Amino acid sequence: MHKPFTSIAILEHELSELRLILERQTGVLLDTPTDTLSGLVSEFLESQRIGSTDDLLGRLRSSEPECENLAELLLDGETRFFRYPVAFESLAKVVLPDLQARQSGDHPRSLRMWSAGCSTGEEPYSIAMSVCEVVNGNGGSWNVHIVAGDIRRRALEVAERGLYPQTALEHAPRQLVQTYFARVGEHFLVKPRVRNLVTFAPMNLAKPGYIGQFDCIFCMDVLPHFSAAQRAALVQRLHLYLQPGGYLLLGQGEKLPAVEAPFNSRKNADYTLYQKPVAAAAKSGR
Repeated sequence: MHKPFTSIAILEHELSELRLILERQTGVLLDTPTDTLSGLVSEFLESQRIGSTDDLLGRLRSSEPECENLAELLLDGETRFFRYPVAFESLAKVVLPDLQARQSGDHPRSLRMWSAGCSTGEEPYSIAMSVCEVVNGNGGSWNVHIVAGDIRRRALEVAERGLYPQTALEHAPRQLVQTYFARVGEHFLVKPRVRNLVTFAPMNLAKPGYIGQFDCIFCMDVLPHFSAAQRAALVQRLHLYLQPGGYLLLGQGEKLPAVEAPFNSRKNADYTLYQKPVAAAAKSGR
């Protein structure tokens, strides 16, 4: 039998080191108030039966999975279906028609998209529904592949199940809910025609790793959680991952940091799209 866990006092310098380790390992710059963070760390120590903050710091220094476990607790990953409707309007009315036009002579045409920081799956499924609506049914004559990644494995388990309470769908257009979800009791299950377009995988955006090129990348509400240096490095990688002429969609009101990677901006209503110049292919030798 375990001995009762005694609450451990967490010193401010220990929290400061914890913030630094998590930023280095996950890219996330924690701005959680000290009292709140101290309570969450105490909760983590108890749940993992770790006897001291010093023991925890030792584990975090030597184990990336331990950092990811703690990040799971500290990151809220707030999301919903069709978050920022104007961004999805831009996807449907600007991005997808442009990509279709530029591949008009290709058979079959391909569409590869990435949801970076996908949380519990609402964003990539919203992307998949938008694609289905624009290109007619289950991809039509297109090869459609949506990659979705997050550092939080429990969030990915929810995404893989694709089962959501009705409250999660309150901002989704009713017609899309009727078309792309099956009711299961009080919940709604994503239908295979949408689910099969998405591949979920654990991803740490702070760690370099080439995963191919994409026609469109969603990276919403991720950059504000990173330090200035991590933001610049991530934007450089996003530029690398985009096909020439590919699009980057950020959260509404987000702006790209000043970096060497060139992007053109395009406005749709009050939303700004970022596009990798087609000429970037020649400049980079790709």
